[in-house]
Amino acid sequence: MPQGTYAQYVAVEESHLALLPAAVPLDTAGGLPLVGLTAWQALMAGQPVEGQRVLVFAASGGVGHMAVQLAKALGLFTVGVAGPKNTVWVKDQLGADEVVDYTTSDFAALYASPDKHFDIVVDCLAIAPERLGKITSVLKSSGHYSHIMNTGSNPPLLEQMQAAHKEGKGPGASLTLVKPNGRQLEQLFVMWEAGQVKLEVAQVFPLAEVADAHKQVETGHTRGKVVLAIPH
Repeated sequence: MPQGTYAQYVAVEESHLALLPAAVPLDTAGGLPLVGLTAWQALMAGQPVEGQRVLVFAASGGVGHMAVQLAKALGLFTVGVAGPKNTVWVKDQLGADEVVDYTTSDFAALYASPDKHFDIVVDCLAIAPERLGKITSVLKSSGHYSHIMNTGSNPPLLEQMQAAHKEGKGPGASLTLVKPNGRQLEQLFVMWEAGQVKLEVAQVFPLAEVADAHKQVETGHTRGKVVLAIPH
C-alpha cells in the first residue's frame, strides 16, 4: 500500500528492524522510528561536523524536537524556531542553544550577520520562493538545506536550488522522505538509553480514533509526537 496504512501486523524487510531494548516504553517505541529517523537522515544529508551551526524550524514538533536533540548530541550549535508556548521548552528541555519565537522575531534579521550564518537548515514547513529566499540569506554558500517532505513541499523550487548548487552557486539542498533503516534505529535506541534523546509523546490515541489523531496533527501545533495504540 504505497499511501500507507495502519495495521496490527505487517511484513517488512529484516534490515528495517531493530531489537527494542527492554527499557524503552511502547509509546516511545511506536513514535521514535518515524520522527527520529527522519531527523537523523535530514541532518546527515548536510554532512554535519562538530562545532557547526544548525537552524531547525518547527523545533517543538515531531521531527523538529528530535532534530534539535540529535544536533546537540552531534556537537552542533543549535538554534530552534518555535511558537511562544514552546520556546522555553525547546531551550530548557531539548537543549537548544538559542530559540527564536517566530511570532515576535524575524530569524532572517536576527542572523543576518555573516558570522551568525548556518551550515545546515532543517525545515519541516511549507516553502515558497520568498520564504526560501529568507532561509538562504542566513545559510552559508557552502551549507545545506534539508527539507522534510510535507504537503507544502515544493520539489521544483528545490530542484532549482540543487541545479544552482551544481554550478557552484549557493548551498546544497535535499528533500527528506524517511527511509527505514534498522542500523540507524538501533543507534537511536542507544542514544535514548544514554539520555541523549527523548521522545515527547503529545497524546496516545486508540486505533479506533485514528481520525482524531490526524485532526490533532493537522492543527500544526502539536508538541512532540502523536502515537496510535494498536490492539494486540
